[in-house]
Amino acid sequence: MPFRNQEFSKEPARLRSVLDTLMKGISGASLSTIETILAHWPTIIDESLLPFCTPVAVHEKCLTIAVTDPGLIQEIQWQSDKILKGVKSLFHEEIITQIKFSLRSQEH
Repeated sequence: MPFRNQEFSKEPARLRSVLDTLMKGISGASLSTIETILAHWPTIIDESLLPFCTPVAVHEKCLTIAVTDPGLIQEIQWQSDKILKGVKSLFHEEIITQIKFSLRSQEH
């Protein structure tokens, strides 16, 4: 019995393609989803909050935003409708339907 399934190509898979497939299977969103959000993040969030919050994951249509200042979580939560509207405008399909916030220590 051969170790490899003969139906697969013997060509190596591109890492990005493998990661994209893995992400889609685990979270329901592709790697390009979070990349798109990150690329447009400065236009979605208020400039004053930009250094303190970053989109980090999409899982089951929920965008997780990491916040480094516990005092700002409530401020960012108040803007969640605006953030959700901005994120939804980036996609043709309803990929994101909710937002959650996670406190993360600031990197030095």
